[in-house]
Amino acid sequence: MIVPEVKESGSSGTEAFEEYFARWPRELGNFPRDVVENWVYRHWRDFRRHWIDRDLMRFEFRLVELPNSKVMEIGHIKDWMQTLDYWGDELFRDESRKATWLAKSMLDCGTPPAPIIVATQASGMYHPMGAPMHGTQLIEGHLRLAYLRGMIRHNHSSLRDRHEVWALCLPRNSFELPGSQAGGS
Repeated sequence: MIVPEVKESGSSGTEAFEEYFARWPRELGNFPRDVVENWVYRHWRDFRRHWIDRDLMRFEFRLVELPNSKVMEIGHIKDWMQTLDYWGDELFRDESRKATWLAKSMLDCGTPPAPIIVATQASGMYHPMGAPMHGTQLIEGHLRLAYLRGMIRHNHSSLRDRHEVWALCLPRNSFELPGSQAGGS
């Protein structure tokens, strides 16, 4: 396996990110540090289960800024967007949700503390969780996107006009719909 395992992931003894990142392979230098920390390290079990067998060396990340209108166009598989919008509305109804570090940070700063990851041009691709992808498919940052969508829909006073997002270009042949012909990347 080219991707190192996060030692004792999910336990109180989880290795520090700095230790993990020191073991990150040069062959995967295409993964920005921020992406390794927020996607691979913090979500190790899901990353290992759904993503590790993909052609990771061909993943291309580009940091972009999206206006609020484009943030609202980001989609997800199945009925996930309904859940995310519920969480986003709860940000304004539920005091215990509003009191979390993430909610406080986003409500104060008007944007997520770390960019979400969105696969661009993902139409016609198949998500590792077993469903066709949306054209602009959320990959990582579910709760951050939920809160950001809620802030946009509720026109929150601190909301910024633009938000940093990691735009991910996936190798098409690793994510084809079942029964489709091999396509180019």
